[in-house]
Amino acid sequence: MDAKSTLEITNSFPFPAVESPSTDTYHDSNTISQLAAAAPRSKANGIYQNEMIKKLREVNVDANNVGWYTSANLGNFVNMNMIENQYHYQKELNERTVALVHDVSRSSQGSLSLRAYRLSPAFMLAYKENKFTVE
Repeated sequence: MDAKSTLEITNSFPFPAVESPSTDTYHDSNTISQLAAAAPRSKANGIYQNEMIKKLREVNVDANNVGWYTSANLGNFVNMNMIENQYHYQKELNERTVALVHDVSRSSQGSLSLRAYRLSPAFMLAYKENKFTVE
């Protein structure tokens, strides 16, 4: 819930696990990592999200999709998958959606590390016009 300038997040749920049957363990883990990173953009998971929100509302839980979450290690989370996921959410769902990042290593040092991020309108425009690269 967005109240004034504060976004209140009370519930979250993960996407279903990504599985890829194969015999090559190195390429399997790499493929699974890529599929998991792209999960927020997948059509099946969009349907899954809508169903979960519908079920939450059926039991009188105030449920609105305000974004997605991911974990990080020592603040290392900005990559193309993160940018593509957030761009997708802000473009397709709502420009106010956030990426909630939980830094596991910083949290293990004694204080919960959660931060919410959005892409700026200028960045959204640059990304749309392909004026952005990771270099």
